[in-house]
Amino acid sequence: MSITISTAKLICATSLLLCANVFGACDFDTDDADSPNFMDRIIDCEKQSKAKQSTKKSVSAATTELYGDGTVNPISGMAERPVAAPGSMNHSSGKSFAARQSYSLRPNAKFEESVTIAIQRLHIEMAHYCAKGWAVESQWTEADGRREGDYYLHYSFRCAD
Repeated sequence: MSITISTAKLICATSLLLCANVFGACDFDTDDADSPNFMDRIIDCEKQSKAKQSTKKSVSAATTELYGDGTVNPISGMAERPVAAPGSMNHSSGKSFAARQSYSLRPNAKFEESVTIAIQRLHIEMAHYCAKGWAVESQWTEADGRREGDYYLHYSFRCAD
């Protein structure tokens, strides 16, 4: 079954709420259906949604979380985090980690709460676990629900071989 672009526009324009749910965070309104690149935007939005889902699945599947309760060990069922001496430089060749740091975008936030310091702290943590280098595989931000304007910057990274 093939659908022409004008038919797809009509379907999406008439069921805007349905499209908004299907395409997640992408914002569409009825005027968007008239734009020449409307279908491209829908396709891009769908790809972004799938990429986000697969990133989060891959991060949780084989990645050691360095924050919160850590990663659940499938054998013992207990949450674990790697323990290393502060300031030591370790290297876990090919191993994946996820780290996060808080930062604030509030107007009255201190410099120590800036995104710049959060990035610096994440790089220190990556160097701590991957002394011979690393690759940042993904990064994302989540709101800290405790205070408006506060966020967590997450890095998923893999140590060099």
